[in-house]
Formats: sequence, C-alpha cells, structure tokens
Amino acid sequence: MAIIAAYLPHLAAPDGKDRFASKRRADLEKAAQAAANEIRFAANGARQRIDGSAATTKDLVAALGAVSAACTDAADPAAVEKCTASVKALDGVLQKTEAAGGTAKLPRVAPEAVTDEARAATAPLLRARGPGAAEKAYVEKRADEKVAVSDLVTACQAAAEEAGGTAKAFEKAEEPLRLVAVTHKMALDSQCNGLNTAETVRKELQDCRKKAKSSECAIVCGKTKTIVDDGVPAAAFSVLEKDYADICAK
Repeated sequence: MAIIAAYLPHLAAPDGKDRFASKRRADLEKAAQAAANEIRFAANGARQRIDGSAATTKDLVAALGAVSAACTDAADPAAVEKCTASVKALDGVLQKTEAAGGTAKLPRVAPEAVTDEARAATAPLLRARGPGAAEKAYVEKRADEKVAVSDLVTACQAAAEEAGGTAKAFEKAEEPLRLVAVTHKMALDSQCNGLNTAETVRKELQDCRKKAKSSECAIVCGKTKTIVDDGVPAAAFSVLEKDYADICAK
C-alpha cells in the first residue's frame, strides 16, 4: 500500500493553473502511464499475498484485482482516470475490511502510508519526468510579462539541455523510464520552438500596423490567431492578444 500511495499523486493531470503550459503534455501522460504500471505491480504483489477464500478478505482481493486491471498500460487520460478511481475504491475496501475485522489494523492508500522506501522507489520516475532546476527557472521566467524574450528563450534552451542530459542518463534504463525522459526532452524542445515562432510573429505583426489590409498581413494575422487561440506560450507574448485585436480584428 505504501508503494501504491507513493505513486498515486503522479497519476494526477496538471491542475491547469499554469496558463502558459502546453495543452497537451505527452511527457506527463507517459509519466502517468509509468506510475500506473508501478501501481499495478504493487497491487498484484499484494493480491498474491492474501488468502482470497476468507469472507473478510474476498472484497479486498477483488479490489486489488480491479486495480491491476485498470492500471495496466493506462496510455491516455481516460485510462489514467479509471486507474485512479480503482485505487480510491481500493482504499474504501481497506477501510471497510478493517472495520469488519474488529481490531485488525490495515494500511491505507494515503500520504501518511508512504514510507522512505516507497519514496525512493518513485525517485527515478520523478527525475525522468522533471522539472529540474533549469526547467523550474524557465517556468518562473515564462510567467513574467517583463522578461526579455531573449532571456526567456535562453532559459528554455537551458531547460531543454538539462532534460537532454537526463534523457542520456536514462538511455539504458527500463523502457517506461527511458520513454518518459525522452518525451520530456521533446516537450521542452517543442516549447522552445514555440517561443521562437511567437517572437517572429510578434515582430511581423508590428510591421503590419500600417498595412493591416495587405495580403501578407492577412497571413500574419492568421498566424497570430492560431497562437492566441492555442494559448500564448509565455506571459511575454500576452501582448499578442491585444495587438491582434487592434491590428487584425478591426
């Protein structure tokens, strides 16, 4: 239960508070899938240690089996949600089984159940998924409207290099971890490319202030709309929303 409780938080999707984070995070999905598989292994191990023939443990064995089934290769958000729900149901059965058993104390799937050993077990996944120190610095700059775009791009590139080093360190790791690290590096590369694209469009849009009706500016406005609709990649590009309204939408 300590292992399951340790991996459970890493099934959760981003809380959505970071408006500049990518809408689709394949790296986080891969990390959630890896966490789900570790939960499956732990549930299988627990189920094999319990006598399922006893009336008091029949439901518990069934709940562990449900976790094993739901958390196998949870490759998309919907599957991860099912895995999460099965773990929560398992915790309910543990509580019910303990109550039915009188004085027997059963472990629960809760933060206080996490042991040092279980935390250590999750450490490789957390390292592969990030963020590292450079990425945290980049994310902080990404939320700053006043940061110079050149500094922002440099910070993103540093984060991507950091992720590249991590991916290299995991080259010979087990496939789930290797894939998480590689996908995280690709996600940061994509973010850096997005910053450069947004900066190019921002400059082109400024040139369109006096010729907004031209055919070339119609193309620029289309590019700007795509960025605005998808969500600007950093606070430094929030100006695109206003400039689009001033230059293109009139």
